[in-house]
Amino acid sequence: MPLGRDPIVSIVLGEQGGQARCTLGVRGHHVQSATATGTFGRATCAGTLPGPDTTTR
Repeated sequence: MPLGRDPIVSIVLGEQGGQARCTLGVRGHHVQSATATGTFGRATCAGTLPGPDTTTR
């Protein structure tokens, strides 16, 4: 994903169908998963990036 942009993954199956799955993790944490099945099946996984780390060391 481009730096600074919220991640989004889209899957669109063709006329032969089938099954495909997307899974999205942001900074090591599961955000979303979805499954596309069948002819022209669709699945979309999207998330929001967390803000900058403001902790000081």
